[in-house]
Order: sequence, then structure tokens, then C-alpha cells
Amino acid sequence: MVGMLRVIKENDVKLASELRKLDDTVDQLYSAIKYYLTKISREAPGEEESRRWTDIISFTINMEQIGDIIERILLDIEEKKIRKGRNFSDAGMAEICELHQRLIDNLRLGMSVFLNGSLRDAQKLLEEKVRFRNLERAYADTHLTRLSENTVQSIETSSLHLDLISDLKRINSHICSIAYPILDSAGALAPSRFRVPEDAAGLR
Repeated sequence: MVGMLRVIKENDVKLASELRKLDDTVDQLYSAIKYYLTKISREAPGEEESRRWTDIISFTINMEQIGDIIERILLDIEEKKIRKGRNFSDAGMAEICELHQRLIDNLRLGMSVFLNGSLRDAQKLLEEKVRFRNLERAYADTHLTRLSENTVQSIETSSLHLDLISDLKRINSHICSIAYPILDSAGALAPSRFRVPEDAAGLR
């Protein structure tokens, strides 16, 4: 995820290709973990083990989906920005950098929640999801303002910019969903807010 920003800022086609290849590795790891979890799920684990089983499969599904989104972002950057010789405005690039840094911070927090099961950190992660969503909306509005001011770079990259910040929000949502099982186990999450991913449900 860190390299993605470098591709966006520096138009590094070689790095983009290398990062996209990593998605194949993520897919392979996801398949291996899913296969392993399918095998142990047949052994009728206890309640605590069953809950952890769901945590792990949910986590791996989210990481696999994040990999897919990043791969698509890199392809879009190559096709719509690098090959066409376009650049984001300084203000637009600053917004993307801010959202990216929040993603990195939330990923670190999400990993901590997954490994340690901290209820406090899980609550904080869910709060960060709301903050990120609000920030994405605000940046979409400021982008539209730049369009109305006829900022050339903003006009040339408008569709890409809006798609990118929307995709970053989707990545953040996958990261923050790590908090749901922890909050649900503690009774701190409304039932309607917690849903086991369909892939996980299909393995049970």
C-alpha cells in the first residue's frame, strides 16, 4: 500500500507493475488460508475457536479484496494519468496524500485490533471509518470547487481523482471492518451492523 502513493506521485510504471504482481501472491495466500480454515472447521471447534475462525476468515477476505482494489487503482493510474501525461493539482495531490496516510495509520490500528482484540482500539477504528468517510466527501466537494474555478489539472484528472478517493474510502472500509467481530463479541455493536462476509458464511 505504501508503494501505491509513490506510483501516484512519481508516475513509476515499473513499480506499478511490480505491485500488481503482488496481488497474485495475495490471492495465493488467501486461497491457502481459506483451504486450511475449511479443513479445521470440519473438526467442530468450540465457541471461542469458532469465533476466532470467523475473525481470521473475515480478515483474510478483507485483505484479498483490498489487494484487488489496489490492483485496479494502479491500472487506472497507468492508463488515465501516466500514459496521458497528466497530473493532479497540488491541492488534489495533497488530499490524496492525506487520505493515504490515514489508510496506513488505520491499517496499523486494524492489525493491532486483529492480533490483540482490544475493544478500545476496535471502537477507535470504527470511529476512524466515519472520519474517513466524511473527509472523502469533503474532498469530493473541494475537487468540484476546483472544477468550477477551471483549474486545468483538476479538469483533466477529474474522473480519476473522484474514483481514486472513492476507492481509498472502500479500502478504509475493509480495514475498519476488522473491528466488527471484536465489537460484536463484546455486545458493543448493533446486530444489524455485523454481518459475516458471504464468502465466510459459505465455508461454514
